Amino acid sequence: MALTPEQEWTLVGCGLVAHADEILDIGEWDEVLRYVGSTLSEADQQVWMEILSNQDQLEQRFGELGPLPFGEAEELLRRCWQMALADGVGTDVEATVHDRIARKIGADLDQVARWRETWTRQAHARAELTVSLAAMFVNLDGHLDFHEAIHFDNLLERLPIPVGRRVELSELLHTPPTLEALVERLIALDPGERVRALHSLVPLLRASRRGGRERELFFELSRRVLGSQREVERLLDHDGSAS
Repeated sequence: MALTPEQEWTLVGCGLVAHADEILDIGEWDEVLRYVGSTLSEADQQVWMEILSNQDQLEQRFGELGPLPFGEAEELLRRCWQMALADGVGTDVEATVHDRIARKIGADLDQVARWRETWTRQAHARAELTVSLAAMFVNLDGHLDFHEAIHFDNLLERLPIPVGRRVELSELLHTPPTLEALVERLIALDPGERVRALHSLVPLLRASRRGGRERELFFELSRRVLGSQREVERLLDHDGSAS
């Protein structure tokens, strides 16, 4: 199935932002492809992986993009900025590339700058909540082993959290919050942010050695904060690229 204009804009725009800091991470590509993974065949995903890894090809695609459908500008730019936040805090260089995409679609740059500030705050709040959730999950049985601590640290490194704050949040590993407190914090987020917080936990659950216990709690949590576990079942069962 061919990509929609919105999906092609997402792939190209996110790819350009990912190249901005000249530090290419396979996890960033997985994050991009997650938006369109169910649309692309395995062969097409490989083609796009090759395009995403080559800045010259991305630039060519960027120049060839048609008009973005009306009403899609904010969502496209949000997704592109998520790429900048994938490895921490968005940089000035990434903001410059983001502005370049915004100019091409005719967005007001002052408004885009305000959006970036909002999206960054939301990402940091979601990331801190995700760390709290992870701390609770790895302490389910009251015992923290080395394997779990390593996966917790890996998650903490992947989230958009300032370095200094990561040190403080790492202490949650030894003093995890309660499930009820976390449910309240999740419900305070908008639905899209709730899904993203849960999605960030998927690699941790995949690496779990507790069998189905964490998975069952994950489903319970999703029912309580989303009203359904269907989206989370999809993430766990079909999205091998979760990050």
